[in-house]
Amino acid sequence: MTPDRVLAGRYRLVRPIARGGMAEVWEGRDEVLARPVAIKVLHAHLARDPGFAERFRREAVAAARLAHANIVATYDAGTDGDTAFIVMGLVGGNTLRHAIEQDDILPPAEAIRVGVAVADALDCAHRNGLIHRDVKPANILLTDTGRVLVADFGIAKLEAEAGGELTQTGAIIGTAKYLSPEQVEGRTPDARSDVYSLGVVLYEMLCGRPPFAADTELATALQHVSGEVLPPRRLVAGIPKPLEAVVLRAMARDPDARFQSAGAVKAALTAIDLDADDAEPLITREPTPPDGVTPVPRRARAGWTPVLVVGLLAAAAVAIAAVLLRPDGGQSPSPPGPAAPAAQQLRIAQATSFDPEADGVENPRQTTNVLDGDRSTEWHSNRYDGPAFAGLKDGLGLVFRLDRPVRLAELKAFSPIRGWSASVYVAAAPGQTLADWGAPVAQRAEIAGDATFDLSGRQGGAVLLWITDPGPSHRAEITDVTLSGS
Repeated sequence: MTPDRVLAGRYRLVRPIARGGMAEVWEGRDEVLARPVAIKVLHAHLARDPGFAERFRREAVAAARLAHANIVATYDAGTDGDTAFIVMGLVGGNTLRHAIEQDDILPPAEAIRVGVAVADALDCAHRNGLIHRDVKPANILLTDTGRVLVADFGIAKLEAEAGGELTQTGAIIGTAKYLSPEQVEGRTPDARSDVYSLGVVLYEMLCGRPPFAADTELATALQHVSGEVLPPRRLVAGIPKPLEAVVLRAMARDPDARFQSAGAVKAALTAIDLDADDAEPLITREPTPPDGVTPVPRRARAGWTPVLVVGLLAAAAVAIAAVLLRPDGGQSPSPPGPAAPAAQQLRIAQATSFDPEADGVENPRQTTNVLDGDRSTEWHSNRYDGPAFAGLKDGLGLVFRLDRPVRLAELKAFSPIRGWSASVYVAAAPGQTLADWGAPVAQRAEIAGDATFDLSGRQGGAVLLWITDPGPSHRAEITDVTLSGS
């Protein structure tokens, strides 16, 4: 296939934009209606196979029945000699796969927005008797105008068709990371299979990785049947419990335990109130470590009791003596005034790296490590050839986004590095450049490891830890960050 070829005397090929297992997608132009289009061209070796050619034709027939704001429109289908093609709407933007690879994780609000749109599109397809069978980030498009579109019903099958299966019995169609258990086992998928795949997509948006990934496609597929899903909140801080519950229910191994329709998933996602989740204790991590707590032997506990009692008696005696010897004769002083409210540890919704003087980010996939409560994991910068980032930039850092603006008391940063320097900025929302953040709220130099920055009650919904010198190792390293406020 070459540029400028015109198919069926009407559709001109401009440039290839994507390639899949069945077809190649071209940017094209409809010469009759003078509009840009996307043209999916079946691979030549498949076009010669009557089975594949028939599946390809059915894709166009099935997709053309679906008129929905979140489904890529199908305009036409045809053949030109030995070339089979489908003409669709041309979408400006990129795929959800690209967004996840670029941002690592999506904020809960954005994951919900995408999930609602995909669920609505799937619900439309299911009500028209069509199962997608291959719901994955690469088939979800994010347009330049903010729309979410589901594409590629290329391996879908009309439920209403009798005897129309185009693959051998037991063959698996789909992508291993997103397959439902019943698809892996060769059972006939239904609408709940798409619900499972959507749950996997939601999981990946929130965690930056799918729930299962092994060395081979087969091993990955089998994990959907027998593997255990690690709850998203054990991987990433700031995911609301109701959202985690939706993801885990959608991914239930037993289809009867899942949401029974994509419409039900949409309703559950729409009902999530991100502000209401703030009523829970504001913590950034699960109170129990992932590996559990090592219990103290019962005998050792019993051995503490006499020592504890003696210590308490001694402390009581000292307190009584202090009262009797007090100049006021033991009379109680005037009651103190009301205590200042204690600062609470805040939930950090998202952490992202910030490198505006270079390519925008450094090691973005490591940023969740600073929120996991595990000091053995870290985010680190690249290693530079000299102090102060070898003069290549004024600094780089980490941005922490909260669910809503609050009064901030302090930021604690934990690091094994000695001699590093940093400033902290507070703003209503993350800035694109350092100038967007205004003046720093706190500064520290020559830090000997961990550091606490006083934020003086500044109101804000985003905080920037801006590292101005990584120290003598020439590489910044942060293992954990906490924020407190009210």
